[in-house]
Amino acid sequence: MHRAKKFLKTIFLFEIAQGMALTLKTMLTKPVTRQYPTFKRKPIPGSRGLHAMRRDETGKAACIGCGLCEAVCPSKAITVFTTEGPGNEKIVNSYELDLFRCVFCGFCVDACPVSAILMTPEFELACYSRNDGFYSKDRLVEVGDRYMGGKAVKK
Repeated sequence: MHRAKKFLKTIFLFEIAQGMALTLKTMLTKPVTRQYPTFKRKPIPGSRGLHAMRRDETGKAACIGCGLCEAVCPSKAITVFTTEGPGNEKIVNSYELDLFRCVFCGFCVDACPVSAILMTPEFELACYSRNDGFYSKDRLVEVGDRYMGGKAVKK
């Protein structure tokens, strides 16, 4: 019985008829095209886009310079330079992020013990200059202010 069905499907080209029916069905529907600059997609909650840095209660960048984000980054896109300050505390001299190397995995966000770094839903990262792909600590804080509204990290 199974052979007979297979033989009939082969003779009458049943699969090809199904495929042609699907093609004709899609040809009759109107395509959905969004005009990108005019109509933008809503940000997807929980998406991993542009990085940002939060401020602490004093208004400074919340990064403590532990270097965990740098250590856990698989593409080595983060570089943290620190010096030792008074009372043996770390002072973050510079925090640099290379977006051209970043794979947007979110490991840096997960590794940060003080939740200083976060990822915003901004995914439009096109730039005209190569320098625009490098983010310093000050630039990351500006992005954080834009998305967090200047709110400090809650411990």
